[in-house]
Amino acid sequence: MAQDKTLLPHTEVAPAPELQLISSTSTSVQPNVLLRTGVFTPVGRKVNINSGTMMDLTTDLANLELCQKEGYDSVTVRGTRLNVETDFKVWCGIVLAFSKLGLSSNIIRLKFSEFAKYCGYPSRRFDKNLRRQIGESLERIQSQSLTFRRKGAEKAVHTGMLLKASYDGDEDIVELMADESLWDLYRLDYQVLVSMKVLSKLPRAEVAQCLYLYLLALPENPIPVSFTRLRERLRLESCNKEANRKIKTGLKKLESIGFLSGSFMTKSGEQYYCIDKRSKKLTTNLEKSILDD
Repeated sequence: MAQDKTLLPHTEVAPAPELQLISSTSTSVQPNVLLRTGVFTPVGRKVNINSGTMMDLTTDLANLELCQKEGYDSVTVRGTRLNVETDFKVWCGIVLAFSKLGLSSNIIRLKFSEFAKYCGYPSRRFDKNLRRQIGESLERIQSQSLTFRRKGAEKAVHTGMLLKASYDGDEDIVELMADESLWDLYRLDYQVLVSMKVLSKLPRAEVAQCLYLYLLALPENPIPVSFTRLRERLRLESCNKEANRKIKTGLKKLESIGFLSGSFMTKSGEQYYCIDKRSKKLTTNLEKSILDD
């Protein structure tokens, strides 16, 4: 990332003691909306990351305070494609950083090493290459443009998952700016516990990682999940036959690490996965490693 020592304009927000983001480098609490939609998807070498399309998140974000207060009834997101291998880790780091440092301001400054730790990277990875990877990821996340509109009215708000990010190479400082009007995006539903260490058990297996995030967010005793829905969630660009093969391989990987048990079935030419059990042991055993406040 280009070095930028220019300070961002400081925008104060009222203290928000009711904000209860509980995250750690081992576990990150994420709202269902980001897990069940196609915000984070597999991005292979043949995928054009700049081919991101607009997604309608109106149903998922209808309860945002911004929508309720201003009457917005159309919410869309547009930007370059975000991957799970790096971008999701960095997004978890952003959530964790603001949960610990952003209760009184929408701008935070922290050492790169601290931010990288929040993203779940071990200290042995703190090198020039990781700085480049995180810098590029912050750029992709910042590219996610959220648009709130009121149908039939000339009124709209354009904002983003992250308003601004800068890195001072001399001081090794990362500075992040968030939109304070979207704080409650993180409070929509934090019943879903995303384990970053579980994702680390699936290296270079983005299909399995995305399936993990999606399946973890489903309610108890879910109905059989169709492969059509999974293809839509993963936004796979290969033909249906190849996409189904990747999905089946990913589900079997989740079974192999002990997270998932279930069975495959076919009905009226459509393939389904019937979930019998999703193991919580992979996440509950990690709670001891939560950082000190």
